[in-house]
Amino acid sequence: MTRSAAPTPRRRAKLAALGLALLLSGCADAGLVVDASGGMLTTGRVDGSSAVAPNLPRRAGSPRHILVLTSGGADGAFGAGVITAWTASGRRPQFDIVSGTSTGALQATAAFLGPDYDALLERIYTSTRTRDIFRSNGVKTLLGTGLYDPAPLRRLLEEVIDETTLDAVAAAHAAGRRLYVTTTDMTAGRSVLWDMGAIASGQGNRKSAFLGVLVASAAVPGLVEPVYVRDQEGRAVHSDGGVKTPVPLEAFMLKQRSAAPTHVWVIANGHVSRDAALRSEAQHVLGLARRGITQLIRQLLYTSVQDAEAKARRAGARFHLVALPTSVPEAVNPLDFRPEELRGLYETGRATGQLRFGSLADEAALQ
Repeated sequence: MTRSAAPTPRRRAKLAALGLALLLSGCADAGLVVDASGGMLTTGRVDGSSAVAPNLPRRAGSPRHILVLTSGGADGAFGAGVITAWTASGRRPQFDIVSGTSTGALQATAAFLGPDYDALLERIYTSTRTRDIFRSNGVKTLLGTGLYDPAPLRRLLEEVIDETTLDAVAAAHAAGRRLYVTTTDMTAGRSVLWDMGAIASGQGNRKSAFLGVLVASAAVPGLVEPVYVRDQEGRAVHSDGGVKTPVPLEAFMLKQRSAAPTHVWVIANGHVSRDAALRSEAQHVLGLARRGITQLIRQLLYTSVQDAEAKARRAGARFHLVALPTSVPEAVNPLDFRPEELRGLYETGRATGQLRFGSLADEAALQ
């Protein structure tokens, strides 16, 4: 009986690579899938205009209040602090519209439903660690679509957004208020606006769809696995809404139904300035790359805030901006959630909110 020759090192390497590829191929396309049969309000256009104008809230006689929550990653702890301080001031209105993207999307449901959810905002934005929302894909990254799997984030959202929460969103929607979240359709290269109240009012898998949109809005392309959305055109890849729309204010939201004023409140989860607040000593590849990306994000947020202000003023609305003071450093890494850093940003938000909305604030500016 002839014994076969032992495989050479080169052949063993090929067999190992083939086995690894077969193993990874079984999980490379097992991402989260959302059915877009309801809730996709508009897929936007390249110029950012709305493709569809929805039915807007009608509250005759009283001012309308629109809250816009921007992108910003871990700097969202600042925005959470501002919101809870606003509640403590006794001057926080009930918002007619809340629109959020990226980390702002994760804040939006709590902000929409009111002060009863402030404790949740504080807990999430002061105690969360990176491992609570992302896990490394390891070797799966070779055939996957992101370095990190957002499964922990989805589990966290499943814990804090239950059927009672969805019922509350649906009830507010029926009363004429609106909750919007933005994602980016990476397949088509366009911004997508989701009517979360319509999703919460649906039947069947409403929770899965609701959470899927939130996860997609916070999924940084290339770094975090995207969410797949089934729509009339097939299946599209959806990622971080802040890629195209870091300040999710649409013109249709500003349409006046009465002579009462409309207030647009933008809470910017980060600095709003053209130039960096701090010097960087980065001189090597990774440090320079990170610096370049953060400055691109800074510029996009800055110009988007300017655009939002111009849009609001053209519509006759009053524009209010609350941003992280440039004297306070942003998170070192917006995707690295460290409780000690989050707590500092949260407390900065509290202090900023107290100054803006507290007893010494200009009452006329809040009306």
